[in-house]
Amino acid sequence: RPAPDTPTPVLKADSLRLATGQGLVFDTLSVDIPRGALCAITGRAGAGKSALLLALTGRMQGVTGSLVVDGHDARRHPRRVRRATSVARIDTLIEPEASLSLEDCITERTLADAAPARARMANYLHTAGLLGLTAPLSTLYGRLTPADQVRAAVALASIRPATLVVVDDVDRETTAREQADLWTALGRLADHGVTVIATTSELAALPGDLLRIEMEPTHAR
Repeated sequence: RPAPDTPTPVLKADSLRLATGQGLVFDTLSVDIPRGALCAITGRAGAGKSALLLALTGRMQGVTGSLVVDGHDARRHPRRVRRATSVARIDTLIEPEASLSLEDCITERTLADAAPARARMANYLHTAGLLGLTAPLSTLYGRLTPADQVRAAVALASIRPATLVVVDDVDRETTAREQADLWTALGRLADHGVTVIATTSELAALPGDLLRIEMEPTHAR
């Protein structure tokens, strides 16, 4: 039992491992992530960052080891882990549709996540405000700047409130200044109690005190 001043981590991974037919993706990854933390997963392309995001949200098959998210054991209760977490985007596989307006994206995400319809707009606008997204709802997602696409994807992922939100490739087509602004914005969301895990290959823009998981092409450590 933890001491009163040692809060239980919102995510606790122990010896996570993923191997596919193409080889080892990551191995013996152990990490504790506090509630309301902002965490960066770093590494070069091909290091397995996207796969790790899916694994940490209970959405990747074949993962071994122990994972507990918001008190739910991912092996025993995978649906509860998926319910407690939300994926903003993963590479180009999971992402809002470029041809849809933000308003249509809100409707689509509400249906996909079985989110409460009455609160969907309020939840989106609250998170968009924290992240500094001011684009009108009529704006097509594909017409947003790359930095605002990150903001919009995270705001959409917050329509159904989640304990943990993950987003891939903060550095995709963004400048170092834009990345620094995004990490600051994601930190504001974390300050409101939402644990945020994001990936990047660019280290220069990361805040110095940021919790990090460093990955290499064959393993995580």
